[in-house]
Amino acid sequence: MLLKLIVSLVLLLSSSAIGYLIALRYSFRVKQLEYFISSLNSLETDILYYSTPLPVAMKRVSNRTHKSISWIFEETWKILSNKDGYGIDETWESVVNRNSKDLSLVKEDIEIVINFAKELGLGNKDSQKKHFEYTKVLLNEQKRKANKEQERNGRLFNRLGILLGLAIVIILI
Repeated sequence: MLLKLIVSLVLLLSSSAIGYLIALRYSFRVKQLEYFISSLNSLETDILYYSTPLPVAMKRVSNRTHKSISWIFEETWKILSNKDGYGIDETWESVVNRNSKDLSLVKEDIEIVINFAKELGLGNKDSQKKHFEYTKVLLNEQKRKANKEQERNGRLFNRLGILLGLAIVIILI
């Protein structure tokens, strides 16, 4: 009897934890989009207002941003600092694509992040400012969608994990 109770409790807790972890991925997506928006604000300030060279600005942003995305800016800085002849667009794209599995972002989010670097460094300050603003608008729209998904699916998976655990316990008893 005690063994059944312990096994039932373990099953219930583990299924609840699985549901929670799936729901957590939705909140990580929202957070990472917020971190990217904040990082773009910081990068925009360094490049447009302080006229910081791009590799140096990338290093500064990597030091200021959240660790879940700072590696993108740091790896980009390292590659650009080596002066191997790679442009910002191909460097940024390769870094993001190589490590996209470590992000909680969906394909659309990653495309926006990759496309951001394609116009970076081209044109005058006004066109750069517009490009930063456009990218931030796109990321904010994705963040709004991610919030809706988090509200809907986050609760769903939390409850589904608990209910699935209860169903398994009931079946086993």
